[in-house]
Amino acid sequence: MSSQPRKSELTTRSVTGICELVGFSAPTLGGGHGWLQGQYGPMADQVISARLLLPSGELVTANRLLRDQPAELVDWGYIIKGAEIDPDHPVLCFGIIYNGFPEKANQYARPFHDIEPLSVQTSQGSLHDLAVVTFQDADGPGCAYGMTSLRYPIGLKSYNATAVRQVYNEIDSTFRQVPEIAGSFFLLEGYSIQAVKAIDAASKAFPHRDDNILVTSYVMYAPDSNIDPIAKEFGEKLRKYLLDGSDDPEHLRAYVNYANGDESSQAIYGWETWRLEKLKKLKAQWDPKNTMRYYVPIEQSIN
Repeated sequence: MSSQPRKSELTTRSVTGICELVGFSAPTLGGGHGWLQGQYGPMADQVISARLLLPSGELVTANRLLRDQPAELVDWGYIIKGAEIDPDHPVLCFGIIYNGFPEKANQYARPFHDIEPLSVQTSQGSLHDLAVVTFQDADGPGCAYGMTSLRYPIGLKSYNATAVRQVYNEIDSTFRQVPEIAGSFFLLEGYSIQAVKAIDAASKAFPHRDDNILVTSYVMYAPDSNIDPIAKEFGEKLRKYLLDGSDDPEHLRAYVNYANGDESSQAIYGWETWRLEKLKKLKAQWDPKNTMRYYVPIEQSIN
């Protein structure tokens, strides 16, 4: 799919996330991956000044007084149960998303057409249309109310084909054995990264600038305490396949906005000692009573 810029977009652009339900500020706090990050960096890099409400109730203003893949290109894939394509096995859906004109996008999509996939669809659309086709619109499964959703993210330098095959086989067998979680999907997000890597990693809190790929098991099912342990084991096993097959199996790198909650602080906020200590000091300075502790609290395992 290509996203052709309108005239009004040629002079001013806002870097946003993908999921429509989380708004703007929430993903920004965790870094904020998005379609335009190859050109402008993640959402957090766009912040020049922000008004913040501290736990104390005080309102303050905060400010600061290449890979070869084209910056306009994103590859996005997911493994999902697609009965209309294959009633017996999960289907790998893979898309080339290009911010520009279709003629240019075709040259990047051609190698995937050449391997003769079961189905090929080509279209142009808006950012909302991209959210729909990637299940991240307000009415899509990624934002569904009333479902139990467990996510197990991992950042990677590259794909390990053997590990991805293990993931696929595990999904295939588990969906057969536990149909209650057959509505789950497995995200493979390959955003452009030029602008992400152009920033000195030591200058920002976002810790995973060296990663090239974001992969996430998204386990979804109707609330059921009997399924909870099965779903947890399933998600953890898929992530372990990828971690074991990665360039650094001893150090999980997990995107905070997708975190399951049982990852270590090092996996979420970075493995460098200085980075964790700096976060700990900032936490003590701005939230001494630990009021903001609901989601992946920084202090829980930084000693």
